[in-house]
Amino acid sequence: KLDEAIPLGYCNVGRVLDYLKAEFGADQAALDAWCQRWITEGLAACEALLAARAPSTFCFGDTPGLADICLVPQVFSAARFGADLSAMPRIRAIAEACEAVPAFAQAHPKRQPDWEA
Repeated sequence: KLDEAIPLGYCNVGRVLDYLKAEFGADQAALDAWCQRWITEGLAACEALLAARAPSTFCFGDTPGLADICLVPQVFSAARFGADLSAMPRIRAIAEACEAVPAFAQAHPKRQPDWEA
């Protein structure tokens, strides 16, 4: 399942999206659809991995760790591109728990000086 989660990162790379626009003439709707597909597939693989573990507040216990740091931007991208996470209760709960941690809240992309809506 981990290999299915790997494509997630490509949806967050501006130059990949720029390439899809320039090389294939992808408009925003096509980019959204492309990102939704890969984000949903990748996060579904993560959800399956998490579902195989005992429930916890964060990915691997009751304190946030590296997995949570990696998960949060993917959940942000899912929202950004309109991916449906309704079938991923563990991911949604972990993301919500992370949002309650001040360091995660302060690091949110919309709170950064270079944020572009």
